[in-house]
Order: sequence, then C-alpha cells, then structure tokens
Amino acid sequence: MSRPYPETDALEVIEGRWTLQILLCLKAGGHRFSDLKAAIPRISSNILTEWIRALESAGLIVRLYLPPPSASHVYELAQGANGLIPALDALAKWQAGCKERR
Repeated sequence: MSRPYPETDALEVIEGRWTLQILLCLKAGGHRFSDLKAAIPRISSNILTEWIRALESAGLIVRLYLPPPSASHVYELAQGANGLIPALDALAKWQAGCKERR
C-alpha cells in the first residue's frame, strides 16, 4: 500500500532539535565526535551520541575509521545524504535570517 504523502518519511528522518545542526557541521566535511561537540556547545555528549546513532541508522551519516597513529574515527555525510545539501543550505540561510530579525 502506498502512502499518500511519501515526503513525510523524509521529514520524519530530518526532524528533531539537533539534526539540522549536526548535518550542517558535517556538510563541511568529516568531524570527530569532539569536533561536533565543540561546534554544538549546548548539546550534551549523551544526546550527541544518541543523535549520531539515529542519523547513522537513518543512513544520513557514516562513521569512518582513521588509520594509526590517530586510530580514531570521523563522521561524514553519507553519499545518499548529498542530495540534502541544497536543502541544508536553504535551511541554514533561513535560520540565519530568523536570528537577524530577533
């Protein structure tokens, strides 16, 4: 059975308080957990971990392991999420405009 509004599935994936901020950070390239935490100072480590896992499960971000000596990992937008970049840019522009009007 097809759903009457399939775009609601996409909106359900990107909804949430931290999704836009995390995706905007990753749009610029890979970030370690500590880099994401520093870029979004109001988010707790536990909540960031939850959101990263949710976005990984949704297929929007991937975790890549770095070779030694760093032996760490970074998070990047998944290839399938590249189609979101124009929408992320538009949302970031809109968000900036809202902040200016305050």
